[in-house]
Amino acid sequence: MAGMAPARILQVCSSLAWGGTEMHVPILSGKLRDRGHDVRLVLHPKGSIAREARERGLTVETVPIGGYMNPLSTCALRRCIRRFRPAVLHLHLSRDLWQAVPAARLAGFGGPLLLTKHVGSYVTKKDPLHRWLYRRVSRVITVSETLNRNVRETCPVPPDRVVTVHPALDLERFDPARYDPEDTRRSLGIASEALLVGTVGRVSPGKGFEEFLQAARMLRDRHPERSLRFVVVGEASYGEEAYHDGIVRQARELGLDDTVLFTGFRRDIPALLNAMDVFIFPSRAEGFGATVIEAMAMGVACVSTRSDGTLDTVEDGVTGLAFQGGDAEGLARSVESLLMDEGLRAGIAKAGRIQTRERFNLDAMTDRVEALYAASMAPPA
Repeated sequence: MAGMAPARILQVCSSLAWGGTEMHVPILSGKLRDRGHDVRLVLHPKGSIAREARERGLTVETVPIGGYMNPLSTCALRRCIRRFRPAVLHLHLSRDLWQAVPAARLAGFGGPLLLTKHVGSYVTKKDPLHRWLYRRVSRVITVSETLNRNVRETCPVPPDRVVTVHPALDLERFDPARYDPEDTRRSLGIASEALLVGTVGRVSPGKGFEEFLQAARMLRDRHPERSLRFVVVGEASYGEEAYHDGIVRQARELGLDDTVLFTGFRRDIPALLNAMDVFIFPSRAEGFGATVIEAMAMGVACVSTRSDGTLDTVEDGVTGLAFQGGDAEGLARSVESLLMDEGLRAGIAKAGRIQTRERFNLDAMTDRVEALYAASMAPPA
């Protein structure tokens, strides 16, 4: 225990999607439970997080939290708070403040309420109603320094209450020594001599899949002598199936049927990353970009956009190569330089793996979150 006595901690997240935010919640909750805390999660019944959390043996209550003014959701959340009587309430979406703040007040909860911001705000939230909501927030945790600045600029929170805590990985799971890349390639139908370039993530607008496909065609056409394959690992979020189908159709229209493989949702992400030669993170805007550090941990050289949170993880030319979001030609050039220079590829992969083990390990992240809980629970000096 990192200086904090066991406590009841209620984690709340209403997301229906599956991505970095949603992965973070059960990872953090599981680590807190392993340290002796009594952790309960309140999640949306249609969200993918509930399934993942239950598979990790976590206690889950499902509440259809939604909208900004939803009395039924507020009352259901109030009942959860009253039953569990947490010492700490931790939210992971700012929109959940609209339900959690009145629910906490109605339940008589007087403990600290923390909010982790995984995405930035595009509007200023300093009107009287937002000031009332954020007045109840003890700490805002941001997952990157870019988001830290964004929160201080757009939200009514004193700067000393905004703290950056980077997400982290279970480095035992993301250990390349545990996986055989040849087995994974055989399961995908990809030859061992092929150069495999991949991406992992939710197939959603703004994630850069258009540029990924355009770069794939450029590289295939420029290097017909090389055996190049590309893989997209991920599925559409709830309500975004049409976009996913459009990306698959674009690949077909670009003549990439035999070049790009779409795997759909997969749970064996470490094994898939371990089979890649180069990982691409093409998202045009991202709070952090968890799959970047996952690829780095697996010893895969990364090419990433210069997009908000990745500025904390990708040092251009050292731990990865960076390109401007939306620039398919720039992406193709960066990938090409890694594919054609094995020494550069190996050096960047090594630097990325070292950085991940030093900066993004799960114990260090949990220590910081526990310290914030403890500081928020302490009486004023």
